[in-house]
Amino acid sequence: IIRSIFKKERYLNKEISIDIYSDTICPWCYIGYARLNVVLSHFQDSNFNIIWRPFQLNPNMSIDGMNRDKYLQLKFGSLEKALSIYNNIEDEGRLINIYFQFKKIKVTPNSFLSHKLLAYAYTKNKQKEVLEYLFYHYFIEGKNIGDLNTLIQIAKQTTVYEEGIENYLLSNEDNTNLLNEEKQARTIGINGVPCFIFDKEFVVNGAQPTENFINIINSIKKNV
Repeated sequence: IIRSIFKKERYLNKEISIDIYSDTICPWCYIGYARLNVVLSHFQDSNFNIIWRPFQLNPNMSIDGMNRDKYLQLKFGSLEKALSIYNNIEDEGRLINIYFQFKKIKVTPNSFLSHKLLAYAYTKNKQKEVLEYLFYHYFIEGKNIGDLNTLIQIAKQTTVYEEGIENYLLSNEDNTNLLNEEKQARTIGINGVPCFIFDKEFVVNGAQPTENFINIINSIKKNV
């Protein structure tokens, strides 16, 4: 009986780490984010240490971004093919209450500064809030999240704004660390996002159905 009590305590206190490589301009990452939130609501008795880590889908993108139509033509070969693909994404989004507004997006941004803001938000324990606003501003409002003014607006809306944050985002401080983190991801075989790593061991690629995430978490908890 005593052993079972101790095991239950470990079960309840076990902290499960979830490292998530994503890009702020990736619609499947937004869907994955929403699905994970649903999953976590089923485990309110559990502790999770969640870190959103940087991965740029377009690491060589101009700092000013690219015209959206031009980008889609280069990426998919034609606007018609892009439209078909994004229609499917819109359908998946609606199932999780995300109503993508792709037509509002005029610029595909360079996402590096948004990742830098996310890393900064982690130190303030505000990463989830900032990520939510980044996704919303880009995919719902069509704003350029590579633009400094947009990022400062998000920083203020999520209360992570501090004097000097503009200079920090535009400086080289922490840039090497962020780039090395992404480089390490590619080195260990991560070539697409989202990618979820549970407890530094279980790797899940893509915005999986919620049932898959639930099964993994239950498996981890049973092996405590």
